Amino acid sequence: MKHVIRYTDQNITEIDPAEIPEIVPLIPLRNAIVFPGIILPIFVGRSESVQLIEQHGKPGSLIGLFTQKNPEAETVKGEDLFPVGSLAEIHRVLPMGEGGYQVFLQGVQKIELAEIVTDEPYLKARIKPAFEVGDIGNDEFLEFQAHVIRYIEYNPAIPDEVISFIKRITNAASLANQVVFFSGRTIEEKIEFLTLSSVAEKIKLVQSYLIDETQRLVMEKEVREKVEKDASKMQRDFYLRKQLETIRKELGDSEESDADELERQLREMTLPEHVRKAVDKELKRYKRLAEGPQGGGMEASQIRNWLDLIVELPWPQVNEGDRAAAASRVEKLDLAEARRILDEDHEGLQEVKERILEHLAVEKKAGPSKAPILCLVGPPGVGKTSLAQSVARALDRKFVRAALGGVRDEAEIRGHRRTYVGALPGKIISSFRKSGSVEPVFLLDEIDKLGASYQGDPAAALLEVLDPEQNHGFEDHYLGLAYDLSRALFFCTANSLETIPAPLLDRMEIVSLSGYTMEEKIAIAERHLIPRIRKDLQLTEEQFSLDRKTIARVIEDYTREAGVRSLKRRLESIARKLVLKVEEKKEAFSVSEASLVELLGRAKYYRDRREFNGIPGVATGLAWTPVGGDILFIESTAFQGKGGLKLSGRLGDVMKESAQAAFSFLRAHASELNLNEKLFEEKDVHIHIPGGAVPKDGPSAGVTLLTAMTSLFSGVPVAEDIAMTGEISLRGRILPVGGIKEKVLAARAAGINTVLLPERNRADFEEIPEAIRENIAAEYYSDMMQLLRRTVPAAFEKRNPVDSRDGW
Repeated sequence: MKHVIRYTDQNITEIDPAEIPEIVPLIPLRNAIVFPGIILPIFVGRSESVQLIEQHGKPGSLIGLFTQKNPEAETVKGEDLFPVGSLAEIHRVLPMGEGGYQVFLQGVQKIELAEIVTDEPYLKARIKPAFEVGDIGNDEFLEFQAHVIRYIEYNPAIPDEVISFIKRITNAASLANQVVFFSGRTIEEKIEFLTLSSVAEKIKLVQSYLIDETQRLVMEKEVREKVEKDASKMQRDFYLRKQLETIRKELGDSEESDADELERQLREMTLPEHVRKAVDKELKRYKRLAEGPQGGGMEASQIRNWLDLIVELPWPQVNEGDRAAAASRVEKLDLAEARRILDEDHEGLQEVKERILEHLAVEKKAGPSKAPILCLVGPPGVGKTSLAQSVARALDRKFVRAALGGVRDEAEIRGHRRTYVGALPGKIISSFRKSGSVEPVFLLDEIDKLGASYQGDPAAALLEVLDPEQNHGFEDHYLGLAYDLSRALFFCTANSLETIPAPLLDRMEIVSLSGYTMEEKIAIAERHLIPRIRKDLQLTEEQFSLDRKTIARVIEDYTREAGVRSLKRRLESIARKLVLKVEEKKEAFSVSEASLVELLGRAKYYRDRREFNGIPGVATGLAWTPVGGDILFIESTAFQGKGGLKLSGRLGDVMKESAQAAFSFLRAHASELNLNEKLFEEKDVHIHIPGGAVPKDGPSAGVTLLTAMTSLFSGVPVAEDIAMTGEISLRGRILPVGGIKEKVLAARAAGINTVLLPERNRADFEEIPEAIRENIAAEYYSDMMQLLRRTVPAAFEKRNPVDSRDGW
């Protein structure tokens, strides 16, 4: 039977519905699907399908093509086939080996499987034609066609000639079929597309697929072009590098490559054995990578940075000649010269100076030894950092400083592991690299301000650095090799010991730096600060000089500190104002006490002076503050009440407890002090410490609180011209306290001639320089009743009870 089939260029073949047979032979397809309008060859090898081709394989014959759900199945029934397929026309049949055929056919109509009529000798099925409905406008078709062409342009698997074929297709459904058939969609996705009856829905589905695929192809093309460009550049660089190397050899040019120069430097170095092994291994890797394309890339760069660190890092002496040179240097140490330099740069600070000189003496006597690790603790501005610099000058060593304030990452101490991008060595190794010496004076500044975070605890990382028994094998994560720190002289600075972990504190020798005396501050100003300011501002001695009285006035009225930092700022301010006056008026201006108000304004601080007004209930104590010592007036009064104790003056918990202990002791020993015990039940006591805006705390005010309350209840004023400090217990024992030097300095500045101290602080007072103790008498007590006999002696005499006084 001859079927009437019309071909419309490259569009879907149109067939007269009346010519579509109701029952057709059927070939099941394993992994393929045929769309209307598509021409393709299929291989027929199954015996049933072979018989079908042999009987109905003439050109122009129509057969049904349906895809198997399971491509592995040999026996196929109706339920094993997808319900939608294509009616195809056979164009040509070619016999193949082993009894099979290659059949060229073209899809002509989408059909649906109604039922399998028979499977003997091959499958025959009843079919129904499935027609597509709707269409899209011309503008939409052109847009869709443009999407298809762009997809083909970016797909390297599709030849460019296909574009001309696509442009000849004028039917939207046919174009969609072509795209989906040749795409990489799965069989299930193609069946889903074939099942759709709406042309608009088909176009929408294909356009979505084209957009995604085109974006992927564009990205792949960009990556492919970049890779090709990089590969081309790498090959070109490699070729040019080899050419340059050959030319140099021909010309006899002896210029070294970077790798050769680095190798020469490393070969000339004297390194410990374990370092030499690691260096040789990394150097081989670096040379191999450096000779490759692009010089080895990032990996070679990381190895080069590590090898540069090895070259620039100083390494301890590892042979007898170096050890002999070090011993010779130690023998030439001049202790007298070292003492002179230390005394020249700093006033006072005898304890730390003596400790440094002791270390030098031991080295001179016994040869190089493990250096001590000193922690300088004191208020700001007393010269902790500059002292370490002076030690370096006295020892003729390099000086390095690592600021630890705010450090919260362990890697800043130990470094990052080399596997990380941008890895760097830690502060310790970096500082040794910077100094170029294996025995620098190394300052770890502000060690009390270390932090901790999820990135680790830097204080824990410092345990190995500051342990003389372990730091000979310190291992930085970046360096990855044991490095000897034991030859360095470590100094640490801190303002307080409270925030330093106990294990870290245990590894250091603590050296306390107290505040400077007035004489020391004047000497520092005359010998250091004023000459330095003259040099910085290019002033002569005639243009800028201050006498001792004027300097003392600046210290008294315009600074309140243990060190000299504020004093330096005040002197600089004076110098700047002098320069301005000279430039404006072109005349000299002398500095005197009278001119300080004009230059610095009114006095900023008013220091408490000793008082004696004969009022019972007032006692003078000594206190320690972060900026030095101070005197403290403790005032007490009583009024009608029920025996309560009220405290004011912004006192801390420890000081409040000291006041309670003093009050309890006083009530318990009222009879010994000839006090009326009823008063403790009838009166309330109010204790106040002036300066309410300033927080106050600590146990050292105990004796002063008890003295003030004893004076109040006995009605006897405290003996004049004395100040006291000490902690008390309920048994009346006087316990030792800290900050004795600062407190004595405060008493001296306030004009107080006698200080009462705990017996166990006798050694602390005697360690104070004689210049400070001059004109200050110290009395020592271990029992509170003894101290009260000194401060309120009249309280122990038989006298009228105090409730006869006015106001009680």
